[in-house]
Amino acid sequence: MAKFMKDTYPPAQSVKSLVLASTLAMLLAFIVLITAVLPAEYGIDPTGFGKMMGLSALSGSSKGRPVVASCKDQLAEWSDSVTLVVPGHSGLEYKFHLLKGAKLDYAWKTEGAHVYFDLHGEPKGDKSGYFKSFKISTENHSAGTLTAEFEGPHGWYWENKSQSPITIMLNTQGDYRILGLM
Repeated sequence: MAKFMKDTYPPAQSVKSLVLASTLAMLLAFIVLITAVLPAEYGIDPTGFGKMMGLSALSGSSKGRPVVASCKDQLAEWSDSVTLVVPGHSGLEYKFHLLKGAKLDYAWKTEGAHVYFDLHGEPKGDKSGYFKSFKISTENHSAGTLTAEFEGPHGWYWENKSQSPITIMLNTQGDYRILGLM
């Protein structure tokens, strides 16, 4: 009977096999972190795999909407950075939800092309279509601070009147929730 019980125990693992298994587990965790977690959670995609698999669109900077890529410059100065592409003869809106009195510091630029824009806000719950414009112009860059006069979505409408796509690099920081492309 003692022999039967002795044969039913699994063999003890060697230190070498435990170290190897632990090392492989850490390597696998690192690969998952770089290829999936960082793109999906933080919009950081060093390998490009997150963009290819659509994981970058899940990050807080895009809230599931189609953002082309993260802007890598000025990350130390800005809380959020996004790169948007406005197709030729088209427009797009990118917005943030701000509470009354909240501040939104921003700086955006194109790769040189001028684009029409309207920085505006819409009161929360308004069904009439009312919005207030804070700055309307045609430029290749803009920077400043927006202080919300009311709670609701605030952001930009950019219109590309040319045939070629225009890339916009937007950097922001402040007290807001990103709504993304509208």
